[in-house]
Amino acid sequence: MAHSRLRKRFAPLLACLFLLALGVAWFEYGSLLRQRWRPDEDAYDEIIREAAGRHGISPYLVKAVIKQESNFNPLAVGAAGERGLMQIMDGAVQDWEQGTGRRCLHRGQLFSPRLNIEVGTWYLARALRRWHEYRDREALALAEYNAGPSRARAWAPEDRNADLLPLVAFPGTRDYIVKILTYKAEFESRDQSARNFEP
Repeated sequence: MAHSRLRKRFAPLLACLFLLALGVAWFEYGSLLRQRWRPDEDAYDEIIREAAGRHGISPYLVKAVIKQESNFNPLAVGAAGERGLMQIMDGAVQDWEQGTGRRCLHRGQLFSPRLNIEVGTWYLARALRRWHEYRDREALALAEYNAGPSRARAWAPEDRNADLLPLVAFPGTRDYIVKILTYKAEFESRDQSARNFEP
């Protein structure tokens, strides 16, 4: 009887202490995650180099896309459900599955840096092949990566040696292309001494 009264008396206090402990644990966990996710621009260089080599494209371009898309956060989630380092969408996964015969069993796998970079690099390499006859093929591939193939086709210049950027109707896509090409040039320049991507 006395135990029952004590339990009733202290139950709200114990519940408050439990919730407080839970809050502290959540805060500490979040702090650890934020520390762990602090951008490390060189953390994925080996995976990037391998994927870029398999698909025959510049590792600096892949790295620049990652910088723009997620700022090197492997657990990034976009407003439209994009996932991981290269912000992969479901449509890109389906294209990759059909194109390679491989499977992504569940979308949570896209938070794995290796799979995410593989799918994103494959998708980017396919776009680069599509636009290989254009002088601005990288810009067109990035337009496709950002806004989709139909929009990239609508913006493609009739003269294959002409500039793409003035034809891109979306200011956000123009900025996206410029930022990524700028990052790519910065990574190439910085790497001249470090040689991170040399075989």
